[in-house]
Amino acid sequence: MNAIALQALTILVLMVGFQPARATDVSRAENLFRAKCAACHSIACNRNGPKLEGVFGRRAGSVADYKNYTEELKNSGIVWSDDTLDAFIRDPGKLVPGTSMTAAGQIEGAKDRRDIVRHIRRQDKRSDLCL
Repeated sequence: MNAIALQALTILVLMVGFQPARATDVSRAENLFRAKCAACHSIACNRNGPKLEGVFGRRAGSVADYKNYTEELKNSGIVWSDDTLDAFIRDPGKLVPGTSMTAAGQIEGAKDRRDIVRHIRRQDKRSDLCL
């Protein structure tokens, strides 16, 4: 194989490994969020649960204009990341006993939780999403 063919093959392999999320994956994640989370949460507006805008890197229980946190969540010491959100979505009461979040058992699949977290990350900082 000559050098040009090898370079072309290398570029092709790298491109396949770095494909952006397909539209169906994005749509699926948005649909999961709407079905499982949007009754209580939006990105930019507080509802029954706090807004999710700016959640990554934020300390749990710290949205200033949301007043319905449990003391257990406020005192948990959790800083939200992909991993902590995944664990909380999987079983909120296990991660924070006494929390008022009630999603336990609703989102058991790891792929579903990952997709929801990715959806929140993609929408983060969008102030127009008070759906």
